[in-house]
Amino acid sequence: MKYYCNCCHKLYEDKRTCPNCKEQILTKKINASTPVAVVSAFGIEKDRITAALTDADIPYATRAEKKEATAKAVTGVDNAKYRIEVPYSYYDQAMEVLIGINAVSADDYSALDEEAVGTAAQSQAIPDEFDEMSSGKRIAVRIVSVVLFILLVALVIGGVDFITGIIKGLFV
Repeated sequence: MKYYCNCCHKLYEDKRTCPNCKEQILTKKINASTPVAVVSAFGIEKDRITAALTDADIPYATRAEKKEATAKAVTGVDNAKYRIEVPYSYYDQAMEVLIGINAVSADDYSALDEEAVGTAAQSQAIPDEFDEMSSGKRIAVRIVSVVLFILLVALVIGGVDFITGIIKGLFV
């Protein structure tokens, strides 16, 4: 029997308490339109997953789980963590698409059937050689990148101004 958490919209096998939100899970009949969380993702990864679901004609909804301190308007990147949900009737088809684009591994999917749909959020396809950055480190890297970009633009403008000064000097 599948147990459904009304709070975080995840499916669980034989669990009475949701490991994510610690709420008591009641046995609920899940109908075909019940939203089920399949994966959580950030920025570009979220866009990649939603594009794949759109291409496969799978309806989905995105819900912000965690918002970051910086706004998209300031950094140019959406830092919010989104939970991607599909109707229960599309769950298996959505998981096949996610496995196909390496958003969820096939091993995780078999574990999801036995344990929980929610663990897909923790098993995003992050290569072993990269560690996930903390939000403070991510903000520092963005600030340094913006400063370097401004310096690069200033160098290009200064270089072009210098070269046009030389060319103008030839004709005066």
